[in-house]
Amino acid sequence: MAKSDFDSSIFKEISKTARIKDVIEYELGASAVIKKGKDYVCLCPFHNDHSPSMQINVRTNQYHCWVDNHHGDAINFVQEYEHISPLEALKKVCLICSIPLPDSIHNVQSKAIQKQAQYKNELNALLELKKFYQTYLQTNEGQYARDYLAKRKIPEESIKHFSLGLAPLDASVSIKILRKAGFEVSTLEKAGILSNSGDLLDRYSSRLMYPIEDDYGNLVGFSGRKLNPDQSGGKYINYPTTELFNKSEILYHFNQAKDVARKKGYIYVVEGFNDVIAFYRAGHENCVASMGTALTLENVKSLKKLGVEVRLCLDGDEPGQEAMEECLPQLLAADVPFRIVKKFKNAKDADEILANFSPNGKEELDKQINRLIDPVMFLLGRYVNKYGSNQQLTDSKAINDYIQKAAPYYLKLNLIDQQKDLNWIAKITKVDSKTLEHLFSSQKDIDLNKEKTFNKDSYQKDNYVSKRYSSNNNYPQNLVSNTILPKENDHSRHILACREAVKNTSKGNQMIDKLIQNETEIVFVLPHSRNGYKAFSNAHIDFFYKPFRKFVLIIDQIYRADYNLKQFAPEHYQKISDFLEQYDEVHQIYLNLKDQQTADEAFDTDLFDTNIDELIEIPNEDNRYSFLPLFNDLVKEKFDDEDLSILKTLVTYTQASSDSCFGENELKKQLEIHKPLKGYNEELLKGDKKDSLTLRN
Repeated sequence: MAKSDFDSSIFKEISKTARIKDVIEYELGASAVIKKGKDYVCLCPFHNDHSPSMQINVRTNQYHCWVDNHHGDAINFVQEYEHISPLEALKKVCLICSIPLPDSIHNVQSKAIQKQAQYKNELNALLELKKFYQTYLQTNEGQYARDYLAKRKIPEESIKHFSLGLAPLDASVSIKILRKAGFEVSTLEKAGILSNSGDLLDRYSSRLMYPIEDDYGNLVGFSGRKLNPDQSGGKYINYPTTELFNKSEILYHFNQAKDVARKKGYIYVVEGFNDVIAFYRAGHENCVASMGTALTLENVKSLKKLGVEVRLCLDGDEPGQEAMEECLPQLLAADVPFRIVKKFKNAKDADEILANFSPNGKEELDKQINRLIDPVMFLLGRYVNKYGSNQQLTDSKAINDYIQKAAPYYLKLNLIDQQKDLNWIAKITKVDSKTLEHLFSSQKDIDLNKEKTFNKDSYQKDNYVSKRYSSNNNYPQNLVSNTILPKENDHSRHILACREAVKNTSKGNQMIDKLIQNETEIVFVLPHSRNGYKAFSNAHIDFFYKPFRKFVLIIDQIYRADYNLKQFAPEHYQKISDFLEQYDEVHQIYLNLKDQQTADEAFDTDLFDTNIDELIEIPNEDNRYSFLPLFNDLVKEKFDDEDLSILKTLVTYTQASSDSCFGENELKKQLEIHKPLKGYNEELLKGDKKDSLTLRN
């Protein structure tokens, strides 16, 4: 719950009262905090810190890391360090500093506590019933259910984690147990336990029982799976709607999965209970299931609160894929980041993967759940299946309909993913990528289209261009105002050296100095700050200097591989260096392997499962190529000698630079002026090269 949900003065008051030093000592340990002058310092927990770079200012009651720019008060620190909401962080700070919780927080805090107080007897009855089901599973009468679980290879540890149980054949037994424990019939009715208050019968008989909790960990209902094919009723009997249980508000296993999801940065959403259990058996606790095929609005709200990427992984059959398609607009509207797991190979769902690939089911599941695509590619596969032929989509109406449907998702992508998608769409539709790019961009809502097109007059009005012009043309000589970018003598020697190296390349020789300056300063930020890279991606700009574009591809792979990575560490630069040194060798291996593939290797419209490039794996005996599989896709990119040379220079100089090179406001300004700068350079290239070169100094 956000601060805006409460009187913000409560947060300010607690922030003033709570001593930042005490809070950080509690979280990191007393020995982590070192006195330095009037203040204190510590190793920053938000990046790979080797010397104390976080200052703890006891006068302002704030912390500030001078390397990655993390700063704030005690509540901010706890919120980010523990990956929890502002409200949870406030309560934790009050606990640490022995500050009484304000009454208003007591009142809001807890929907969960209110529920526990209001429905105490009903919740206790449900807990007692769960214990009974668990106990009954272990009796002689429960042997057939245990045999079923053994056949499904569900281990005892998983049975305990999910509190699986068994309802007796005699539906009156559980009710007699609960009545003997003192629970009133009215309580059992209100809790949804009784199927018939007149006969005092449990609604479940001879079924494997799955207890279901709400977001706060309260047991609110059950689902029962039949174990005998001849048994009457559906495969599952779900719980009735009660004052405690509303299936549209429930995500199965959410309470247990949420903390792990926050730490890992993503959560899987699957279709059924056994799929969640399969993920758990394979070591993935950050997995939940909806109580129907598609997500509800309440489900999306719960997922959004986590602040992590959602990975949709519904069943591979047509109902599952249709449900996946229905989920997309809800996640988009809620601005929840998400991707889609490709349809499983040789299995409908995660549970089948563990069974079909035994004894290597865990390894296979790990591999397949990391085959992720964005919604633009998912929808392309759906349209080709429905309206295409020979694995192509050539009907003009179908292409236009697809673009209209996929455009909102395309416009949310960063520039790199947009280009990758355009290349694929062009292959399948036989429409060139430039036309496709125009068609997608034309779908943008006019209110969201705040980008300015390049225009010399408006450019000058924005104070980006000096009004001094050369005598022989109408282009400005001094393109960028000194108030926009840092002055020359403020640059580190590493950035200056890199700029000179760029100027001396054939590609750099086509660029005016101010564009070289701007692009170099932007690219230097990216490996030093994930936040800086995120700002760059969200700006949807493209570098004019092609080797910088390739450096962005490399950076993107590293950040994607670790959602918790704040900036590059030495080992990341080393992997890049190894890749660049051995690029020619592995690229040739890739080309040879590609030549060996049959010329008619098909594009699988079921989510691109047999993309020829994806099938090619570079042999890596004895871990000879240490940069694989991280840079497996980049091995397939074309890097010329000039690219490799400047990329090696970039690695050398960016690694030597300080992580503090990222300044949020400065980067924002550089990103804002980049498109006009790039457009101006392209204008020059339309004329004589001689004219463009006269403007370099």
